[in-house]
Amino acid sequence: MDDPFRERRLSPAEVRRILRRALDLAEQDAETQAIETSMTEAELVRHAGELGIPRTALRSAAAEQAPPEKLKSQRGWLGAPTRTVAEEEIDGEIASETHEDLVDVIRNVMGDAGQVQIVGKTLTWTPTVIPQGQQRQLSVTVRSRHGKTLVRVEERHTNLALGLYLGIGLGVGLGVGMPAAVTIGTATKDGVSAALAAVACLVFAFLLPRLMFPWIVRRRSRKHDALRKRLSSVIRGASRDMRATEEATAPQKRKRKRIAGAAAEAEAEAEAEAEAEAEEADARQRQKR
Repeated sequence: MDDPFRERRLSPAEVRRILRRALDLAEQDAETQAIETSMTEAELVRHAGELGIPRTALRSAAAEQAPPEKLKSQRGWLGAPTRTVAEEEIDGEIASETHEDLVDVIRNVMGDAGQVQIVGKTLTWTPTVIPQGQQRQLSVTVRSRHGKTLVRVEERHTNLALGLYLGIGLGVGLGVGMPAAVTIGTATKDGVSAALAAVACLVFAFLLPRLMFPWIVRRRSRKHDALRKRLSSVIRGASRDMRATEEATAPQKRKRKRIAGAAAEAEAEAEAEAEAEAEEADARQRQKR
């Protein structure tokens, strides 16, 4: 069988398309396991550079494959941070037509239609405002600028912490602890027992939100990370399509530019000839007079 690459030089776009397809086929190829090897990050960067894959693309791919960062155990008395951010910067920009696909992804993952604002090349999504309800301080931002696209999913959990610790902590602690202390004190005639009962209720009331708050924050953070990955996938696909379209239409644009330039020169020459003929006609008329 003849080698399809014999005496043929592939363009950068062809190299990328062939590599993407080859990687997909390698997952089902029986020979893959026999020749695959592990390598260090430096070796991966070197080999990828020889194939025209930049270090920034490798870093983005590695960030996608990395497991979501676990919340540190030492987060103060709240048990979790009051602000979490999942963000990623991607090479390439996207067209405004891609915003609709991004909004669909956000709504599917978050389960909320939300509110969308687009200013220039920046898309911002926020949750639907619930009347007389606790508003989540969540925002999803996709911004294209200077050949890069930034995806940021940010949420502040201050309202959640206040609702849990004040609602359950003080509400249950005082609402249950004080009546329980009065009842025990009246029944036993023992002030120490009543005080211990009140303290026990307060401790239990604050221990419950201390367990609930980190669990809710972790669950939300996992959803934020999943949203970031899906948005990044859509952006990379749209960016590749845009580059492929630009590469495909570049020769046509250059040809149209040359044609337009030639037409402009021809028009200028025709105008110059017309002016010269008009001047000659005026000169002949003046000679006749």
